[in-house]
Amino acid sequence: MKTIFFAIFTAAFTFAATAQDAGMFVKIEPIRPKGKIQLYNGKDFEGWTKVITAEPDSSPDRTWQIVGGNIRCLGRPMGYLATQRSYTDYKLTVEYRWWQENDAMNSGVFLNKTGPDNFFLPKAIEAQLKAGSAGDFVLLSKASVNGIKNPGVMSVTKLAESSEKPIGEWNRVEVTVRGQTIDVYINGVHQNHGEKATADAGQICLQSEGGAIEFRNVFIEPLP
Repeated sequence: MKTIFFAIFTAAFTFAATAQDAGMFVKIEPIRPKGKIQLYNGKDFEGWTKVITAEPDSSPDRTWQIVGGNIRCLGRPMGYLATQRSYTDYKLTVEYRWWQENDAMNSGVFLNKTGPDNFFLPKAIEAQLKAGSAGDFVLLSKASVNGIKNPGVMSVTKLAESSEKPIGEWNRVEVTVRGQTIDVYINGVHQNHGEKATADAGQICLQSEGGAIEFRNVFIEPLP
């Protein structure tokens, strides 16, 4: 997959450079779903890129694995799994569970990730999955929502009491991204609403941040 992705990236870069020399501007349009799109195919990481911090003996293939048809994340080192395409105006569904209890049950879903990869904190709005705080917004690398001027990393507390299920049970996250408006639901409970987000499109990422977590049923659909 890495070889294929590199080849596609190289070809795209070459085309963009040629177009620029010819006086043209190439804009990569985000995908607006017209039907259901499975972001995770249930068997491998096709369409995703593994990004982790550089640590001694670290390996993205150890951090991110497929176990029993689920995406399994060890939670270390810090990083994320990013879609190789950008999306806009969609409803995202992700199911997750903590497959191992520890003192650092933390993870998240990055929305509208833009700009270059920087391992831990790309510019994005995180739908928090940290145990006890699922549904918070975390504004990463100067991302903004609701007019908040964010100099670094800032949280926006969820709207309701925790609607998470016990450790080991599957939780369902549903997110709607409608232009610059984002809504987050945890197990059917509306937990956050944000307007005037920094971007109205971008990559979708699953985070590695300490928690031993599994993901499944990752897909997007047209907005209702």
